[in-house]
Amino acid sequence: MKLVISSSELLKAVMSVSKAIPSKTALPILENFLFVLEDRKLSVTASDSELTLKTTIDVDLADEEGKIAVPARQVMDLLKELPDQPLTIKTVSDSSFECSWTSGTSTMPYFPADDYPEISTVGEDAQKVVFPAQSLVEGISNTVYATADDEIRPIMNGILFDIDAGSTTLVASDAHKLICYTTTDVAAPEKCSFILHKKPANVLKSIIGKDTESVEVSFDAKNVVFGFAKTLVLCSLITGTSPQ
Repeated sequence: MKLVISSSELLKAVMSVSKAIPSKTALPILENFLFVLEDRKLSVTASDSELTLKTTIDVDLADEEGKIAVPARQVMDLLKELPDQPLTIKTVSDSSFECSWTSGTSTMPYFPADDYPEISTVGEDAQKVVFPAQSLVEGISNTVYATADDEIRPIMNGILFDIDAGSTTLVASDAHKLICYTTTDVAAPEKCSFILHKKPANVLKSIIGKDTESVEVSFDAKNVVFGFAKTLVLCSLITGTSPQ
């Protein structure tokens, strides 16, 4: 792998997905970002196995395509120290890669991309709806605080998205309070629903920018994918509610 990219653009990309890097994990490979260079685009993926964030950015130069898993903390610490400038990233051996810029270089270890767990996504039969971005942010903001922390009833730890032909309602409850948020901005040809855990809901709320116009939502009985502005948020559903 060899590419040239803006250091500030790469920093924005890794920071936007870093919320999915687990603080503790039984799989050390998940402490890394997955870099995939293809067609002059670099995709950056982070995952804790239940929540996955992926973003794609253009590169200035791509000499050798490839994919590697790079240490998240070390990469972020380096990029935070650099002013905006062209950054060259290239693999220099079977286990290390080099970052070079105007005034210096840094060599770090990397791990085979094949060691990174396969990310599950939705099937071909997935239901799709489109949310105006700010309606989604507002709906999550108005309901997520009412979700519970219940180990016995995990279904209470998320937001129910109840989508119908005329409107969509978001519902959350901790058994003491019940909050409903209804919008007519989102509708589906047929009634369908899913329950989104509070963690990805909070992450979504924090990374959807004010300049984002819409979010495409695809979901089946197991997973849901939110797509917007070259970013994908993939997560497992709390319960297998599927299109009705």
